[in-house]
Amino acid sequence: MVKAHSFYAAKLLADPRSRHARQALATFAPDERAIQLCNIEAMEQIHRWKAELRPDLVVPYATGDLRIAGGSFHAQGGAFRAGGRWYGVVFSCDVTAGAVAAFEFSVGEAIPEARWAEYNLVAGNPED
Repeated sequence: MVKAHSFYAAKLLADPRSRHARQALATFAPDERAIQLCNIEAMEQIHRWKAELRPDLVVPYATGDLRIAGGSFHAQGGAFRAGGRWYGVVFSCDVTAGAVAAFEFSVGEAIPEARWAEYNLVAGNPED
């Protein structure tokens, strides 16, 4: 597992271009808001770990359950989309006072396209 020492979700959301995302997050229930913060953190952590990966979508429960305990989340069977392909990911994320306070992750193998429908993973690329 790669353990994060810096956290980026708050900085990304503070960017003026993220205004719509901030507005949407404000309407979510607390657990859903925290999950979305963790998803944003996951995308940025993965990109900073391996620059050629630019995740545009995370599904924390794609191939397994998302465990929630207080402000702690563990995605044992997550997936992220980058460059039009899906990859497995495991991550743990702690949210305190509305901000990511701890994060660690491990990127898995590419998920074969033949299995995307099984996991409800959408095809496509944001540039399409």
